[in-house]
Order: sequence, then C-alpha cells, then structure tokens
Amino acid sequence: MSGDLTLGVLTPFLGGWYFGGLLRGIARSAAVEGASVVAVQTLDAGTDQTEVEPSDLSYPVAWRRVSGFIVIINAVHPGYLAAVQEAGKPVVIVSHEVPELDCPVVVPDNGSGIREAVAHLVAHGHERIAFAGYLGAKDIRQRYEAYREALRTHGIEPDPGLLFPIEDNQMSSGEEAARVVIGAGMPATAVITGTDANAIGLMQGLIAAGYRVPEDLAVVGFDDVRGAQYSLPRLTTVNHPVDTIGRTAADLLVRRIRGEAVPRGRQYVSTSLVVRESCGCRRHDTGEAPTLPPLARMEAEGRAHFRERTHLQGILSKQYVVSMDLLRAHEEDPRRLSWLGRTSARAGSLGLWTDPSRTDPPLDLVGVYTRDKPSTAQPLVIPVSEFPPPDLLDVARQDGDAVTFVVPVKVDGSDWGLLAVVDAVETRTGTGREPINHWAALLTVALDYQQVLATLREQEERLRVAAQYDHLTHLPNRTLFLERLREAMRDGEECAVLFVDLDGFKVVNDSLGHAAGDALLIQVANRISHSLRERDTAARFGGDEFLILLDGVADPYTPTQVAERLHAALAPPFRLQGQEVVVTASIGITLGGPRYADPEDLVRDADIAMYWSKSQRKGSHALFDVAMHAKAVVRLQIETELRRAIERGELEVHYQPIAQLVGGRTRAFEALIRWRHPTRGLVLPEYFLAVAEETGLVIPIGRWVIAESCRQLAAWQRTPGREDLRISVNVSNRQFWQGGLVDDVAEALRVSRLHPRCLAFEITEGVIMNNVGLARKMLEDLHNLGCELHIDDFGTGYSSLEALHRLPIDALKIDRSFVARLGVDAKSSALVHTIVLMGSNLGLQLIAESVETEEQRDHLLRLGCAYGQGHLFSEPVPAEDAERLIS
Repeated sequence: MSGDLTLGVLTPFLGGWYFGGLLRGIARSAAVEGASVVAVQTLDAGTDQTEVEPSDLSYPVAWRRVSGFIVIINAVHPGYLAAVQEAGKPVVIVSHEVPELDCPVVVPDNGSGIREAVAHLVAHGHERIAFAGYLGAKDIRQRYEAYREALRTHGIEPDPGLLFPIEDNQMSSGEEAARVVIGAGMPATAVITGTDANAIGLMQGLIAAGYRVPEDLAVVGFDDVRGAQYSLPRLTTVNHPVDTIGRTAADLLVRRIRGEAVPRGRQYVSTSLVVRESCGCRRHDTGEAPTLPPLARMEAEGRAHFRERTHLQGILSKQYVVSMDLLRAHEEDPRRLSWLGRTSARAGSLGLWTDPSRTDPPLDLVGVYTRDKPSTAQPLVIPVSEFPPPDLLDVARQDGDAVTFVVPVKVDGSDWGLLAVVDAVETRTGTGREPINHWAALLTVALDYQQVLATLREQEERLRVAAQYDHLTHLPNRTLFLERLREAMRDGEECAVLFVDLDGFKVVNDSLGHAAGDALLIQVANRISHSLRERDTAARFGGDEFLILLDGVADPYTPTQVAERLHAALAPPFRLQGQEVVVTASIGITLGGPRYADPEDLVRDADIAMYWSKSQRKGSHALFDVAMHAKAVVRLQIETELRRAIERGELEVHYQPIAQLVGGRTRAFEALIRWRHPTRGLVLPEYFLAVAEETGLVIPIGRWVIAESCRQLAAWQRTPGREDLRISVNVSNRQFWQGGLVDDVAEALRVSRLHPRCLAFEITEGVIMNNVGLARKMLEDLHNLGCELHIDDFGTGYSSLEALHRLPIDALKIDRSFVARLGVDAKSSALVHTIVLMGSNLGLQLIAESVETEEQRDHLLRLGCAYGQGHLFSEPVPAEDAERLIS
C-alpha cells in the first residue's frame, strides 16, 4: 500500500483494555500495511465510562484525511455512517450492527467462550450454574443465551431462579449480585458473569461476607482484563480478543479500500476460556506455562505489580503537571500547547471553531506542538474534514506504535473545537480515564476560564459605563441625569424636566414578547434623542419611563412645544417583528425655579404630572401644578389608611352567587373584597384596589381573602345538603406572580379542612399570558392541589387558543361587556356563541358575568351557557345574607 494510506476510527473512547485494545490491534495491522491511524473520540471530553449511546457528532471530522472508517460500538448515529458511505468512504463496524448499512461487522463470538465455560464447570461436577449480568446490553444478552443453550447441551434445563440481572457492567453491580445470591440462600454452586468487573465485584462481596471462592461458589468472568490475573483467587474468564478484533477490522477495511470483494455482515472472532483458579482448578491444572518455584513466582508477580504501579504513577505524575499548567491559564495561553511538552505526545494541534453552524465548519489552528521543535501557531484555517493537519500525520507515520488521536474540546455546554495529539495507545488506565481525554477536558475548562477572565474585564468596562448609562438604549441613566440636573440647577440656568411614560408598552411585551419590547424602547430612545438639542439630556429611568432635561427654555423651545414635538415624533408606527405597532406617550412637565432645591423634587413632580395626564387622556401632556400634588397626597393617604385597615380588620368578604341559568339554583359564590371604612362606610374595590396592587398590599389582602373564604365555605358546608357548594376567589397579577399563592392556598385548605375541589380561582387572561410557560407551572401546582381554575373576563385579553388548550383550565367566565350587548349587538351574540362552543369543545364550564335581565339569561341559555352571576340573582352580600341564598 502507499505510504499515505490513513485509516479512520470512530470510537466513544480512546483507551482502556477494550477500546484501547481494539485501537492497538488496528494500529498494529495498519503498521504492517504502511498506513497511519486517525482515531476520533465521538463522546465529549471528560466523559466517564457508561453504557455507550450514540454521540451527537455531525461534523465530517477527518473525512478528507482518511480512506475509510472503522466504527466501534455505537460511536455515532446511523445517519452519520450513511453520510460517510455516500462520501465514498468504506465502513467496517466493530461489535455493533447497523441494519441500515451494508458493510462488514466484526464481532466476538460470545457463544464459543461461554460454551467452553459451561462445559468446564459441568466437568467440575456443577449442575446448579447461575448467570449474573446486565441484560440491557446486547453482548451480555448474547452471552446469556449461549449459557442457556450450553446448559441444555449438557442435559441441564436452565432455571429462571438462577438468573441474577444487575444494573451495569461494573464491580459495584457484582457486589450487589453477591448480596442477592447470599440473600437467596446460595442456590447455585457456580456462576458465570457478564463481565470480569462483575465477577471481581461478586467475589469480593462473597469473601467479605465470609464465603469462599471457589469452594462455596465457583466464578467465571468474561473479558480477561488485566485485573483478572491479580484477583484472589485468580479469575477464570473468557478471553475477549480485542487485539484480534481490531486487527481483523483493519484488515477488512484495507481490503475494502483496495477494492477487493469483502463479505458483508458478521465476521466472528472466536472467544476462548482462560482457566485460572476461581472455577475450582488448582494452579498446576490451569494449562498455563509450567509454574515457577514459589519464590521465583512471587518475585515475577512482584515485578509485574511494580511495573504496573510505576506506569500508573508516571501517568499520574504527568497528569498532575499538565493539570497545573492548564489551571494556570491566566499566566500562559493553553492554546499554544506548550504543556504537551510535559507529556509523552509526539505532536499536537488545536483547532477552534470559527463558524460551527456550517456543514463542514472551519477550524482556526491556534496551537501546534512538535516534540523538540518550537511551538508556533500557524495562521491557518482549515475545514474540519481536513483536520488533523497533514504535519501530524507525517509525525505519526514515523513511529510504528503512534496513533493520531482527535478529541472534542467539549464539556457539557462548552464546545471550543478539536484537539489532535500523536501518541501511543494507552490500555492500562480505566476506560474514560485515558490521559488525552483528561487533557481535552482540562483544556476546555482552561479555555472557559480564559473566556471568563476576558468577560470580567469587559464587565468592568461595562460596569463603568452602566454606572452612568442605560445598557439597552445607551442613554444616560438616572444617576447621570440627576447629576446633570443638579449641575443645571446649581448654575442657575432656567431648566425644565419632562417625564415620559409609554402608553400600552405592557401590551407589546405581553403580545410580542420582551425582545419586541426592548426593540421598541430602543426605537423610542432614538426618536426622543433626535427631537432634542445637543445640549439637552434624554435619559431612561427604567422600564418604559424616560426623562428629559431641557437646559435652558425659551420660545420656540418651551417645554410644552418640546412635548408636542415628542408626541409627533412618536406618532408614526414602529416596526416590530414584521408588524406595525402604534404607541403613545403621556408626558409630565415641571419647570425649575427657586422653590426646588433638590433635583429629586423636580423629577417627583414631573412624575405626578405624567400620572395626571395619563389619567385624563393617554397620549397627552400636562404641566405640574399643586393640585396634582394634592391628588398624589390623596393616593398616599389611601395607601396609609389601607395599611391600617388591614391591621384593624376593616376588610370584609362579600359573596355573589353563581347560579344555574335554568332554575336559578345557587351553585357557588364569588368572594369579593370590601372595605368597611370607619368614616366613609362601605368602600368598593374600585377606590383602593389599584393602590393595593401598585404598592404590593394586594398580597396580604389576597392571602386573607383566600383564608376567610375557605373558612366561611367550610362553615356553610357543615349544614347537610351543602356539600357540593363551591367558592371562587379572584387572584391579582402581583398576587399570582409574587405572592406565594400555592403555599397560601395549601395553608388555607389545611386550616379550614375544606376539600380542594370546592375552591376555584379566577385569573384574568392578561395575568396568565404575561408568561405562559411559568404560568402553566403555577396553574398546574394549583390544579395538583385539587382546586379549579377559571379564566375571568374571558375574551378581553390576549390569550392564544393554543396556549389555552395547554393550560389546566376548568371554566371560562364570559366578560360582562359581551353579556351586556346580547340581543342588541349581533357581533356580541356571535362572539359569546363562539366562546361557548370553544369552551364546550375543550370540556370547560361556561359562566356569564353581570347577567342583569331575564332577556340576557334566556339569550345565554339559547347559546348553550349553563351558569351566570349578576344582579338578576343577587348583588354581592355579606356572609349572613349570602347564606339565605343557598337553596
């Protein structure tokens, strides 16, 4: 073969007795052919050994460098292999079949070794032979079936009671199998395990419990790992000829590359029994080479142990040094790969993604290393299909035992690129613990750390800017605005402050999302800035609020004229996500003067004027006067008195019946808050609820209403015949999102001992659609308590039918505005009919609000609505009056 022949290997891991053994066999066969090997690890760096699942590899790694691929156990998805073959690269698979591909598959003949093991145990006189293994793995199932067939061959019917399934192929599962076997009364005299690790764990568990191996239980493993030679007793096992399997796969691939006819389908490699002592044989009966005298044997085994220990200590020492180098990423750039000089690697190359979204994404070769040569980065970008670079393959060809390993520099969410290293195959470390896997994981962390440092430096600069500027609009923030306002007041300049608040901004956020809301704020900021003079200051105060400092006011640049100019600038539609959106602004104006000593006072009064203008007509502006301040004082007074009302117990719950439209029978009550003011008498929520919501007082008020409603309903239900009576409670926006609602409900139900099915919560569409995903979780938590959920004022919000379908809703309350126009407005009738049909199709109850007349009730009945509430049945009344309405 030509000297540039390169065999590719796709493998989950690059070392250990199994994967490393296969690679060593492949490398030896390739060396005979004068070929080199590129072994690509398909799992992320740092992955520990688990039952292998196909990786998500999609990039054509090394496709232009190799002539064909050997694929080891489930390394990639079948679609990836199909693409490899379509690219003209022959494929040979090891120990795993892919039905979609017509190619050779090299597999161990699990049956031959198992049959030998069963025959050997039967020859020892065993008839009660058990099997312990992880049947979730295909190869273990094959070994189990071979065990059953072999028993029948010897006239022994397999006993289902002698099968001990375990959770995986590791030692810990073998130890668990020992506990199960002991717990079952030691029903077998011998056991065959799925793997050597299972067998060694099983023997350790038996010996720890006081049992003897093989006297009490003979044990046979499978794999013939290095540790089988050193276990006590030494483990009799089935040899898994990984080296031969690797050689066979490489030979088949070379023949396919040459164009020779190669049989498709399975190519079996025989397994064979390796007899030691755990089966019951004595050392001189094992068929091994003639035994040495005891002293010489101990000396030979000691030397072997010493070599193993020295090798592993060397690896550990190198890993420590490499780890320390990579942990000092802030001192020396790990991308230069100079740390590879402390390892056994002959050469290395690091490629970082530049555009991973492409089909054949490019890699920026930021680091190269060659032993005994300076490490200098090449200004080179190559596609991943041409990685590793040819220089590395040339180095690998100079050393017969060298392989070019390619490992993802990827851990969890961090994916930097690929690391290629030329080195010898490592078979003596545990799978997943091979040095190169460790290096790539540490390199990923080091690069993450570098990025964090760079980010911190950027954040320092951002913090400096953020201290004075808004991060979204890049306008001055509150701090810088107040500094400039204070300076203008100190200089005695005639100035004015405009407080700008967008009308309908929440609608944009709720309907189009926060990204659209941010885009709107940026466009608004630009229009405001372009409407001002260079000497003026426009600032963002937060949310959808902007402040403007007019530094010097005179005709034709009076504050009122500027406000009108701003209205005109904001009037044209904004383009958001392909839609045109119209928003207006309410503007409050304060003129500076000698009565203001503090800039905060000017801002406060401009804020008051803005709220006054918004209350009069959105999209308008108003100049502050003292009457506005008086109104703000009244609002503050309401807040103060409301706090006192909560403390003094001045709040009451009134109850309005929800009745069957046919017959008028009261089915439930809606709980409604009222305030028994000491001087004003009974105060309706319109007077105080907006203040409660704005200040957060709605949370303790809502908590009390829930508890009181549950207590009252539980008291009513103690009268026979009222067990099905229910109650519904309104939930405000802030209570739903910030009030610990689920915990409050659970506590109220616990104290009142009310059944959760009797309690319903009425929530408006706007509250839910503020964040459908999070609202769904909240609603599911309430539903899981057993409570019902009703959508209040349905038809007036911004819900989507798809989202409504996914939410655990039990009833819709048809908004009063539609009910009021029934029989008068055909569109209202059609809309109510549509809501009823939709609710019925979704299995929801329908409740009409504000049913005032017999005509409205009859119309609702014709449309299919079953329940209603309103003055036709009763106004909201205190509890004692409500009880008389219960039929």
